[in-house]
Amino acid sequence: MKHRFWASYLLAALAFLPLEPVSTTQVLAIEPVDELAQAKPAYTQYMLLGYSETKRRNYRKALGYFQQAERLRPGDRYATSAIRNVTSYIQRGRNRIAFVPGRPGRVRSAGTRGSCFQVGQNIIPLTPTDKEAQRTTAERPTLFFYVPQTSTTVQALEFVLRDDDSIDPLYKGTFKPVGQNGIVSVDVPADQPSLQIGKEYKWTFSMICDPNNRDKDSYVEGTIVRSQDENLSLQLNQPNTDLDRAVLFATAGFWEDSLRTLANLRLQRPNDPEVQKYWEDLLNSVEIKEVVNKPLLPCCTVQK
Repeated sequence: MKHRFWASYLLAALAFLPLEPVSTTQVLAIEPVDELAQAKPAYTQYMLLGYSETKRRNYRKALGYFQQAERLRPGDRYATSAIRNVTSYIQRGRNRIAFVPGRPGRVRSAGTRGSCFQVGQNIIPLTPTDKEAQRTTAERPTLFFYVPQTSTTVQALEFVLRDDDSIDPLYKGTFKPVGQNGIVSVDVPADQPSLQIGKEYKWTFSMICDPNNRDKDSYVEGTIVRSQDENLSLQLNQPNTDLDRAVLFATAGFWEDSLRTLANLRLQRPNDPEVQKYWEDLLNSVEIKEVVNKPLLPCCTVQK
């Protein structure tokens, strides 16, 4: 009787077992598919974590996250820019902020030296490099230029923004001369067309010494491109101080936004040593040391 009972019990238990055993290899085979499906979210997660640690000034941890993001998307512009800049923070030690362009280099002799300059003086554009377009998130950016002391009266300042699709300038502004050496800023007005994402625009900034002979102008030129980093935008939507925002913009490679943020802070808090230190560190990192203590001048109002 006992034997019959145990036999019936074993038969019932066996009925609930699967007909084919599940192998370990079958279970593991699902994992690569999951990783592939999660590749894009993982990149986003690593970039957000990197920006978050950058804001905390935890640069070594941020570097690790950005490197993980770059492994998922080799050569990605935003990840490689963040790696360059965060590495620079680590190497520079006490620096609050720094910027490392993808193609470093500066050509100070660009442009004609007009007759109104003192010897050895010329306009200096506040840009990180002359070898690649500066990047911005702004629809209508602000550009900054150091205007040196002149030996004669400057007749006017002129800023021109162009794209390659039209003969006519996208924007052209003529401004009153400032009358002293210092840093001037030029805004693309709100009533002008916004910059298209991914398109490069050429700009020229000139000091007009002789309106009857524009060959005597002193000028500088360069390019700017509007870009969009969705992960940076998500981080910027979080609570941030203006100094945090400047660091995040620099880390992501957006020079125009970082410089504009610090310039506005200098105007709002002219006696704040912390703001001045950030300003100095940013300009020194791209070898524009001679203008770090120059005043920000009220300019530029379009002449009628």
